[in-house]
Amino acid sequence: MGSIDLRMTKKGVVLFIEEYVDLSQLFADITNKFSQLNGFFTPGDKLSIMIKDREKYSKDITEIVSFVEKMGFKVGEILVGEMNKKTPNKISVKQKLNVVESGSSKHLNPTKVVKKTIRSGQAIIHDGDVVLIGNLNSGGEVISAGNVSVLGEARGVIRAGVKGDEDSLVFAISMNPELVQIAGYVAHVPEQVKNIIAHVRNGKMIFEKYDEVKFNVGRG
Repeated sequence: MGSIDLRMTKKGVVLFIEEYVDLSQLFADITNKFSQLNGFFTPGDKLSIMIKDREKYSKDITEIVSFVEKMGFKVGEILVGEMNKKTPNKISVKQKLNVVESGSSKHLNPTKVVKKTIRSGQAIIHDGDVVLIGNLNSGGEVISAGNVSVLGEARGVIRAGVKGDEDSLVFAISMNPELVQIAGYVAHVPEQVKNIIAHVRNGKMIFEKYDEVKFNVGRG
């Protein structure tokens, strides 16, 4: 198998991504794969994306989703695991993520405002800032290329600045997440804290009260 494949399963069409060197090569492979099936798909068709090794490629998820959607498809789910040709109904899926569709822009997409509780196994994936008005339950996840604000209780996983922006911020009214990541920095919060902003200072992630936070001079 090459780096990608298209399969029909009980869930519908699945774009399976096994491995790739860089995004430009992956996008070229995806474009070529769909061009070979010209006439089979129509604009607005819904498909799922399956990534064999999500941890390895997690930083690229927002860009992959945006690229596929710019081709005219609607991404319904991000699946993780291994696809077996012989038993497509027994796909090994470690986690299913509900994808919040993003708009188009030259750099980061406009801020995405989500008004609901994100439950275990669900996620918000957006190539821009995310404002969640609701709770992020344990097992839920927010993956953002920009800042993340949770106007509620954050107990799941928050990944901000996934493209490498160390100036990204994470705010939550009540923060006790399983994990917080800003760019390449990862931290755990041992106990619940309220009205906290997480940000990177001097090569370290720190947590400060929103009304006491002091950013580095020259932060953009």
